[in-house]
Amino acid sequence: MKALCAVLSVLFCALPVFAEDNEETLVISDVIITDAQLYPGSYQAIKSEKVKESGSTDLVSVVKSQMPSFYSPANRPMGYGVARSGAATMSLRGIGRSGWGPTTGIPVLFNGMDTTMGIMGHPVADVLTMKNVERIEVLLGPQPVLFGSSAMGGVINIVTKKQTQEGFTTDIQGSYGLWNTTEEYLYHTGKLGKLDYSIGYQFQHSDGDWEQSFNGKDFTSEFTQHSGNVHIGFEIAKNWYASIDSFGMKQNIHDPGPQGIGALATGPLTVQLNLLEEFNITRGAVLAKLSHDYRLFSGSIQAEGNFGHHESVQTNTEKDIFESDDSSYAVRLKEVIRPWQGGAMTVGAEWRRYGGTAKNVDTGSYYIDDEFLYDTSAYGLLQQSFFKDLLSISGGARYTHNSEYGGFTAWQAGVAARPMGKTKIYSNIAKGFKLPDIRQYFVKMYPATNTILETGTDLKPETYTSIEAGILQELFDRITLSVAGYRIYSKDQFVYTTQWENAPDFNYNGMEANVAVKAFEWLSLNAGYSYIANEQDDVYLPYVPRHRATGGFVLSMTGVRLSLDGEYVNGLFADTAGNKEFDSFFVAHARISYTLWQKYTAFVNFYNITDKEYSTFAVLVPPLGNSYCEYPMPGFHFIAGLSATF
Repeated sequence: MKALCAVLSVLFCALPVFAEDNEETLVISDVIITDAQLYPGSYQAIKSEKVKESGSTDLVSVVKSQMPSFYSPANRPMGYGVARSGAATMSLRGIGRSGWGPTTGIPVLFNGMDTTMGIMGHPVADVLTMKNVERIEVLLGPQPVLFGSSAMGGVINIVTKKQTQEGFTTDIQGSYGLWNTTEEYLYHTGKLGKLDYSIGYQFQHSDGDWEQSFNGKDFTSEFTQHSGNVHIGFEIAKNWYASIDSFGMKQNIHDPGPQGIGALATGPLTVQLNLLEEFNITRGAVLAKLSHDYRLFSGSIQAEGNFGHHESVQTNTEKDIFESDDSSYAVRLKEVIRPWQGGAMTVGAEWRRYGGTAKNVDTGSYYIDDEFLYDTSAYGLLQQSFFKDLLSISGGARYTHNSEYGGFTAWQAGVAARPMGKTKIYSNIAKGFKLPDIRQYFVKMYPATNTILETGTDLKPETYTSIEAGILQELFDRITLSVAGYRIYSKDQFVYTTQWENAPDFNYNGMEANVAVKAFEWLSLNAGYSYIANEQDDVYLPYVPRHRATGGFVLSMTGVRLSLDGEYVNGLFADTAGNKEFDSFFVAHARISYTLWQKYTAFVNFYNITDKEYSTFAVLVPPLGNSYCEYPMPGFHFIAGLSATF
């Protein structure tokens, strides 16, 4: 490992000697996929226009509206939360949730930086609210070589806007709607010679759509969040670029508990109202990156830090019940070498340290007491195209050594063919993996002392092996059609009973289809469908719909823009035993806007326009055995506002 890092470092520093001298400065991008036609898998780039015009207050909802095999439940008009009230259990093709708790199988990147929470090993969905987005990249299926542990369901990469031309751009928005819901933001970007920068601030608040009363006290679903991000970049030389990116978020979120526990709390069967919680969360991250591009050689070295402080209060007793401080630090080195026509070798090395402290404030006992894990990885990926890019093959492997577990090797391979210019046929196989994390090694569910109990040293890594085949077809320069089918082999998934253990194998099939039609210059339509066989031998994939369909249209004429989109969900379960199945539902949203002089826009977003009563998230009430109580989704509501770009 040390020898490989030394070789890569020498190569990285020696590039100016061996590379071509280009007359023009190359634009260095943070995107993962530079040529989707050669990528042997399912990939989608959601452009900035889609983000801005979606009417969504977070990026998780944007991805959900564009990709039928991506799913995440919700329980309020704004905000997701964490722990038991954290509804954002994201999944891609049924992969995402590992054991109890939130998403641990889909890394979410911010300009290439991992945003994973250092203790629990999951992204915090409410960090993803920024609107200065250039594109959202979504890679479907396991991505073990380039992204390592946890990249089992896929990868989401948020790429923020950067000013590429001399001058300045400012975006501002103010909005207000039902339940005192508001979203305001101000983003400013600029470029002065070799220096470019961006800075942004966003404020979100909602009183919440409902409340419950217990013992004379009211508990609401209130949500407040301040967030922002900063970017500074500098062209050091003709082909070198240095940048610093950062984001910060401070959140307060109230959980009034699921619907129905009020009657239980005052009736003959009394439940512990430990579902009534208030969370105060502060998160931030910094990424320093040095990149270069000499056509034959390109790459980067980056150092990143991601940290957070979480507090939880049990609001019915006003007791502080949880507090944590987590951090994750990493150094990543990556180099892409193009030694011959049509060939590219990607090699890299990474080091990561993650962990922290978590305790029960009320009892003074620790779940985790200053514990950290270390990962060291090296990887290589080779891609070769033939016959003027008519055929492309790729394959590679990654070796990861974990300070507690030891070593693990993962791999992937794929092929893409373009028999015609508008057709791509592809197939791939990959083995995604997740090594035991902090919570698997050290977390005691109900600690009674300050000692740490190691529980995960005998765990095997959980793996998801995916075999996929698909086709992407463009017709008449107006229709784009994609269809993919896959088989997933899940092995040794982490589950918690009385201790952490590996679950039996779970294998299933799935398919997805998308179509986008530009019928006229003023009318575009889209539709998508996903099927996932989410049951095997009476065991279910929680929060993974068996059937999900999406669709909508956008009509634009003389400054007026009208859009309508809908979602149908069927076969959604809250647990692995199938004790709680949600009712099927169809819900639709609309947006109308008017833009004047291409700068000023007035808009109204309408949500749940049919006032459908439905639920997508529920929690188990312990005294009732296998009984669940649901969080009702908001009925019809709207938010109106003004935005300007100048």
